[in-house]
Amino acid sequence: MKVLAILAQKGGVGKSMLARSLAVQGLMDGIRAAILDADPQGTVVSWSRRRQSPAPAVASLGARGMAEALADLATRGADLVVIDTPPHAQPVINFAASVADAALLVTGPYPEDLEQVGVVTNIVRALNKPSGLVLNKTPPKAHALTLARVALAAFNMPLCPTAITQLVAHPYASAEGMTAQEWEPDSRAALEIAEVWVCLLYTSDAADE
Repeated sequence: MKVLAILAQKGGVGKSMLARSLAVQGLMDGIRAAILDADPQGTVVSWSRRRQSPAPAVASLGARGMAEALADLATRGADLVVIDTPPHAQPVINFAASVADAALLVTGPYPEDLEQVGVVTNIVRALNKPSGLVLNKTPPKAHALTLARVALAAFNMPLCPTAITQLVAHPYASAEGMTAQEWEPDSRAALEIAEVWVCLLYTSDAADE
């Protein structure tokens, strides 16, 4: 079983959306994916209650240790577990990164988002984890995205060439317990998630080398 940690120090950058979108993309790729919701807000758990499909499996961390929760998902047959972590909770971020095979660091494109990236890059580097960056909630206009990419180059970490645009498909799909790929399969939102999934596969391949 492979474990992917979705990490960010700053709240509101879209970790939960990305966790469930990537898990669903994994299902579409024939992978038995599950999500471990380690955020006390329980955003992914709430999404799963609105969802009609039983997959991906969603488990709440609750009072259990993370290793115990992952072992339980392994016994249930998961090939991939995506961990959705809380913001501003460095011990949880540290532990999720330590048990993961790879980490995906999420950030928005604006200065207040980018200034928080260094904390998490230091964590995954100290653990020597294969990791990459993805820009989320980006505006359609290219200028802010260009500036963000220049700023992130300073961290010397692989950056997914596809940025996830802030599109209404994501929140509207979530309201129905779905992801953008399911709600609007031919949309730009669905295409971007599929491209980020490909970036993730390259990161996972690096974990195997």
